[in-house]
Amino acid sequence: MGGREESARRLSGCVTSLLTEQPFFGSLALRLALRPDPTRETLASDGRELRYSPGWVARTDADRIRTAVARVVLACALKHHTRRGGRDPERWQRASQCVTHAELRRAGFVLPAGAEAWENLSVEDAYERLGEESGGEDASGEARGGAGEAGSSGSGDEGTAGGEASGSGDGGASEPSGPPGSGDEGKPGGEVSGSGEAGASGRDGPAGDGDSPAPPSHDPAGTGEVMDAAARGEDGGAPSADTPLDIAAEEQAWDEAMHQAVRLAKAEGSRPGRIEETLRNAHRSRLDWRTLLRQYLVSAARSDYRWSVPNRRFLDAGLYLPSMHCEGIDTLAVLIDTSGSLESGTLATFWSEVRAVAEELRPHTLVVVQVDTRVQDTAVYHAGDLPEELVARGRGGTDFRPGFAWLAREGITPECCLYLTDMECDRYPETPPPYPVLWCSWGRKPSARRPAPWGERLDIAT
Repeated sequence: MGGREESARRLSGCVTSLLTEQPFFGSLALRLALRPDPTRETLASDGRELRYSPGWVARTDADRIRTAVARVVLACALKHHTRRGGRDPERWQRASQCVTHAELRRAGFVLPAGAEAWENLSVEDAYERLGEESGGEDASGEARGGAGEAGSSGSGDEGTAGGEASGSGDGGASEPSGPPGSGDEGKPGGEVSGSGEAGASGRDGPAGDGDSPAPPSHDPAGTGEVMDAAARGEDGGAPSADTPLDIAAEEQAWDEAMHQAVRLAKAEGSRPGRIEETLRNAHRSRLDWRTLLRQYLVSAARSDYRWSVPNRRFLDAGLYLPSMHCEGIDTLAVLIDTSGSLESGTLATFWSEVRAVAEELRPHTLVVVQVDTRVQDTAVYHAGDLPEELVARGRGGTDFRPGFAWLAREGITPECCLYLTDMECDRYPETPPPYPVLWCSWGRKPSARRPAPWGERLDIAT
């Protein structure tokens, strides 16, 4: 038992060091409860738990453990645990590793010798490529509508670098070090190098945890595996007809976690490869603007890790890791372009979403500024006091400077600012404001909208 406790402490130490050295990956890892699972070759996650082989943790160096933790949480953030469907699990595992290894390498992690890292491929495309290289039967046909893909298009993988369209896979891709399915690439020294087929018993002895039967373990590169979220129920146990897993909710939760992890990493001065760009481009094509607006505001809420209140997920294991403390949004600014091109229906739709999100996040103060070429109206509201409708005032031209200037004169520094506009203007403040700005760009021709020199943009379809 002492050996298992030592492995738990060793793994928690690796998670803690990730939080300080690689805050993007460390903050994602803190979402997961640690659980010993001797049926795993190394460690794995189903999006709810971080399951680990105590024996592997005990005999593996800390850098290799941190790399494996980072890989499995990244795979979950990219929703590889919800998208396998009916595809072959071992080949899917290799595909997931191939596309996440590239991001890990850019973030500074050292991969095992021979670990494949493929650029510009979705996990589905990598799966197809592995099938072509093996000369085996393509098992993807039955999977396109398989279980576990609800809420994911599968066409624009977040793991592709920069969210680029999937190409042939030749650019920057390393050649496979062995035939697909061999399972020998980059195995950590001293480990069992078997195929990882069902049973996995005897790796560290019997499971001993008495939960549901574990699926076969597949970890060909020795960098951690991603397990299907559909294999567990809402409470983390076995699924049932009464409590099926809500895949869409699972994916949205990881989307929001990834947004928040990116912002935390930026605040700490860390830039995790091209993940921020990957995230932005991938979500634009997959999610409704209302969902993106919620994600932006959730990630803008001030959050920090505090040791004064330990993370309750890990207390049962005798581990003390920092907890996430969220103070919410103190002040939210909403600037509204009320030039003549504003459509009242668009304003009504946008305002209803702002009210809904404000009801969830409960910002202390919400400042609303209506502006065309000058400030036309200002109002300050508190949580629960927002009017059901706003009457647009103005109808002149467009100038982006007066609204920001008014906030500065009033000494208002919001946690974030939303600016509803059609982007038909090139008059911006000379310097960006000292707070994040989301341009909520509405109109019928998104491709023709002018890019802002700073801030992020959210396209609203009308």
